[in-house]
Amino acid sequence: MFFSPRIRLKPLAELCYRLAIATGAGIEDRKLWRDESQRGSRSQRRKISYVSEELARGRSIAEAIRSTGDFFPPLFRQMVEVGELSGQLDQTYSRLADHYERSVKIRREFLGRLAWPMLQLGMALLVIGLLIWIMGILPINTGAKGQQIDILGFGLIGTRGLVIYVNILIVLGIFMLLALQAFSRGMIWTRLVQRSVLRIPVIGGALKTLALSRFTWALQLVLDTPMDLRRALPLALEATGNDYYAVHGPRVALRIEQGLSLHAALAETGVFPIDLLDAIAVGEKSGRLVETMQRQSAEYQDRAGSAISILAQAAGYLIWLLIAALIISLIIRIFSFYLGTLNSLL
Repeated sequence: MFFSPRIRLKPLAELCYRLAIATGAGIEDRKLWRDESQRGSRSQRRKISYVSEELARGRSIAEAIRSTGDFFPPLFRQMVEVGELSGQLDQTYSRLADHYERSVKIRREFLGRLAWPMLQLGMALLVIGLLIWIMGILPINTGAKGQQIDILGFGLIGTRGLVIYVNILIVLGIFMLLALQAFSRGMIWTRLVQRSVLRIPVIGGALKTLALSRFTWALQLVLDTPMDLRRALPLALEATGNDYYAVHGPRVALRIEQGLSLHAALAETGVFPIDLLDAIAVGEKSGRLVETMQRQSAEYQDRAGSAISILAQAAGYLIWLLIAALIISLIIRIFSFYLGTLNSLL
């Protein structure tokens, strides 16, 4: 469902951290989840209460979590199932906590870099709103009809014009929020947009780096468990959050089932860089694939920092271009009004 509640990354990271400590301390699962049902947002308390009730009925943790629908991410649901079967739930929770904490850090850093350009955009929109309102209280008329002067030429003047202007901004804001929600839930129409953006020079490369950093981290996470590789690969690819990689999950799993190595199955997709494929090949041949992916994950985490800087800089430039376009448009409209006034007087 488009509007069905989903747990956010930061509460999820905190939940995994608490679960790791409590499980490692030997606290019973039913009590653990019952205590967790008292924390978090209303939707989080409701869903976790449901997990607690399912555990009280004798169901396993994995079954109880699956009964909440898509409130929890697929990687979380699958990893909990594997951790429960292998008897390593505390370690699984701890690894998941690290994974989601990294994701929170990346998002926070990106938004932090956008704070100043967004503030400037807000100030520019505020100035336009004030100008619209001020035009309504200025004692200036045009000709015998007594019409107020519209310096901006938008047809928005005074309090009524300001209300219309604010409503337009609200509608645009709602539209942007809905678009972000669609991207976060992987709606079908957003996949084409993702692929199109990846073709943009510099920006596309930065987005691929971020996706690969999530892939390498998730892959070393699932490889360090008894999970079947045919299940692990689609999960790691889905963890990229990008359809450019996630769409290959079923095909890669099928090729592994047919006997291909991990390196060969990933190479067939044509979307992974040579250096990563070579590292995976060496890890497979040496029997140290988990250690290899840990090193690759650390390397791509370093690259992700540069990618975030590039994306934030590009987004900042886009916002500044929008601000410049607004200012130039206002200058042209005001200057045109000034020339029109001079011509009418002449």
